Amino acid sequence: MLDGNLTINEFIEKLGSKDAVPGGGGAAALTASLGISLCKMAANLTVGKKKFADVEAEMYDIIAECDKLSAEFVGLIQKDADGFLPLSKAYGLPTETEEQKKFKEETLERELVHAAAVPFEIMEKCARAIELSAIVAEKGSKLVVSDAACAINTCMSALKCASLNVYINTKYMKDKEKALELNQRADKLISDSSEVADKVFLNVINSMKNS
Repeated sequence: MLDGNLTINEFIEKLGSKDAVPGGGGAAALTASLGISLCKMAANLTVGKKKFADVEAEMYDIIAECDKLSAEFVGLIQKDADGFLPLSKAYGLPTETEEQKKFKEETLERELVHAAAVPFEIMEKCARAIELSAIVAEKGSKLVVSDAACAINTCMSALKCASLNVYINTKYMKDKEKALELNQRADKLISDSSEVADKVFLNVINSMKNS
């Protein structure tokens, strides 16, 4: 199992082995869990201070959502592996007869869609994590603004990593309309999240250099 029961060292060892899973999708989910934890930390270090009393309720809401996203990212590590293994088996199906060829083609198409679904879900959750981190960077304690910016960039890296696992599956889909739809949705997530991430990064850098 690739859930939260593995130690960090065990996960890293397994990631670097010859095993097909965990792979890029699992690494993206784990990376995103680190990013959302940084967001939670920055929010936690904002609450309880008189100076930020007006945003305290919002920070507590963000903390609660961070907890939810963190658990979901950890679950997506195993979910990504579960989505890849049937696809891996489908590539090994026999093609000696026309019936076998047809069965393999239909199975591959179905499993390609399934395999793309999980990294796309990771992308969507990363986008939300970036939105939350941007709020903390803007409204939270300035003492942890760098951590909030780190959270954004960590989740942005995870989002891009996950996107590659979407595109590699859509590339081989026979249903080109479905592939195009998924690609366009992934493109938009990258574009919208990059805009937020780049803006916060430049603002934080400028605030630290010019303070």
